[in-house]
Amino acid sequence: MKLGKHRSGFTLIELLVVIAIIAILIALLLPAVQQAREAARRTQCKNHLKQLGLAMHNYHDTHGLFPLGNAPSMVNLGGGASGGNLNPYYGFSAQALMLPFLDQGPLYQQFDFNTIVLTGNNNTLRQTKIAAFLCPSDGRWNGAEAGNNYVVSGGPSVWWNVASGDQIGVFNFRRSVSFGDLTDGSSNIVAASESVKGDNTSAQFNTFTDVARGVAMTGPAVLKSRTDIDTIGAAALTAGATNSNSAVRRDWAIGTCGQTVFNTLAPPNWKAPDAVACSTCSAFDGQGVFAARSRHTGGVHALMGDGAVRFIGENVDFQTWQRLGHISDGNTVGEF
Repeated sequence: MKLGKHRSGFTLIELLVVIAIIAILIALLLPAVQQAREAARRTQCKNHLKQLGLAMHNYHDTHGLFPLGNAPSMVNLGGGASGGNLNPYYGFSAQALMLPFLDQGPLYQQFDFNTIVLTGNNNTLRQTKIAAFLCPSDGRWNGAEAGNNYVVSGGPSVWWNVASGDQIGVFNFRRSVSFGDLTDGSSNIVAASESVKGDNTSAQFNTFTDVARGVAMTGPAVLKSRTDIDTIGAAALTAGATNSNSAVRRDWAIGTCGQTVFNTLAPPNWKAPDAVACSTCSAFDGQGVFAARSRHTGGVHALMGDGAVRFIGENVDFQTWQRLGHISDGNTVGEF
C-alpha cells in the first residue's frame, strides 16, 4: 500500500507560540537597548562638560581670569555723543568668549565684540549650532537659534545686576574671578552644569522648561533659605500659568540666566519652574532663580572648578548645593 506524503511545517498554534516568544524577547531587550543608548548619551554629555572645563582652564591660562558671565558690549545708547555705554541686555556669554578654546576660533574671529549680539552679522553667527553646547539626551531647539544645554554657574545669587559682594559664583555679572578667588577649593565649587531647552511655544506652560515671569524674589539676594525657595517656587507655579516664556536656552551667545547662566539657589531638577522678577523681559535680564536641569534620570552633570565632572543627584542636601556654588563662603562641604 502506497503511503501519502507527510506535510512538514508549523501549525497555527506553534506559529502563535513562536510569535509570542519573540514578542517577549523584544520586550525584555528593548529597555536594555534604551538604557545602553542613554548611557552613551550621558557619556557624551559628560564629555561636553569636560571640554567646557578644559576651555575654561585654557582661557584662564591665557587671560589670568575666568570670563565674565555677561561680558558687556560697548555700544552708543540713546544717540549720545562719542564713546559707548555698557549695555548688559546684549552682553556676550562666557561660552562665546571661550570659543577659541573649543576649536571654534574661526567663528570667534567673525564676531564683532564692539557691538551687541543681536545685530548684523553677530545675529547670524549666534545661530550656528555647536555640538559641544548640545546634550544628546535633550530635544532639539524648535526655532532658528542654535540652542544651548550647558550653563555656567553664578553661584547661590539672584545674579543679575547685583552688588559686587553678592557676585559669588565662578561666572558673575560683572565681577571677574581667578583661581586665587576660589578659596573654598576648586574641587568643591560648581563652575557649570546642564539645563534643558524650552519648546518655544506659549500654547502650554511647561513647568520643567519654561520661565515664570513677574515673580518676587523672596529673601536675600544670596544664600536663600529653603523656605524662601519654596515660596518663590509656589509663586512661579501660579504666575507661570498666565505669564511665562518658553524661549529658554535658545542661545549660547547671550550672557543671561535662562540662556547661558544658572544659579545654585534651587536644587537640581527643581520641581517648580524657573522664575524671574521681570514681568515682561524675554531675554531674562532680571534677577531670578534658574536651576540646573537635565533629561538624565536622577540628577545633573556638574563641572567642578578643577575640571572634574560629577553627577550630582537631585536630592542633594539643599545647603550643600548652595555652598557648592559659592566660591569663598568658608564652609565645609559635606558628601554630595
